[in-house]
Amino acid sequence: MQIIDPTQLESTYSDCRALFFTNDGLIVESQSSLLLTPFEKTVEQLNLSVKAVYLHDSTLVVKCESSLTPDKILETGFYVCNEKEVLASMEEEGLCPLILRALQWLAWDDKVQYCSKCTARLQKVLETTEKKCVLCDLSFFPKFSPAIMVLIQRENDILLARSAHFKPGFYSALAGFVEIGETAELAVHREVKEEVGLDISDLEYFGTQSWPFPDSFMIAFKAKHLRGEINIDPKEIEDARWFNVNDLPELPPYTSISRRLIDSVILKP
Repeated sequence: MQIIDPTQLESTYSDCRALFFTNDGLIVESQSSLLLTPFEKTVEQLNLSVKAVYLHDSTLVVKCESSLTPDKILETGFYVCNEKEVLASMEEEGLCPLILRALQWLAWDDKVQYCSKCTARLQKVLETTEKKCVLCDLSFFPKFSPAIMVLIQRENDILLARSAHFKPGFYSALAGFVEIGETAELAVHREVKEEVGLDISDLEYFGTQSWPFPDSFMIAFKAKHLRGEINIDPKEIEDARWFNVNDLPELPPYTSISRRLIDSVILKP
């Protein structure tokens, strides 16, 4: 993605398709459930005030505000939907990667406003994804917080856990952040031991996903149960248990790597 000067939009990017993000969520076209809508036409219809713009390939990612009430927005043929609800209802091969990337960029744009060294105001650097201090010339880029995820198998059972902030009945694979000086593999063993008191073996890399809630970079693994009984740390998780692959609780949405990780085991022929 590249930072775009909002003053260039009408002359250069008026015909581009765009994703519009407000403080309340994503703007969706009502009749067709379209997320990508014409930039200039949508801005005019919803009386949008553009706050920040990024360009990815030929698609604009727009942070904006509308002076219209939710009812008035509906009258124009649009509505605003929570980003997580949008992600939960769409398939990975669609707009999901762009939405995930956009959310992370926009969160960074909102949070990183001042230099952490001298506190001066930061300026956006056009055609890149960078901000630069006007006084000490220090550069700032979006940050990533590496985190591991692991699905532990024991014959026909898999270990799933839940945090206190999960909705009732919802479980996922174990996860935790990589600490300074750790490899991802060491982090997996440490987190499993800390959260559920188990030892694991046969650690196998599965894949990665950027997950912008708020800025995680997930590194997923599979593993086998080696020894130990579940002994949860209540400071880390609320519950963890073995589930038979034919009797599972509510799982993460298909757009998340945690769901793909689980499906790779439970849907295996």
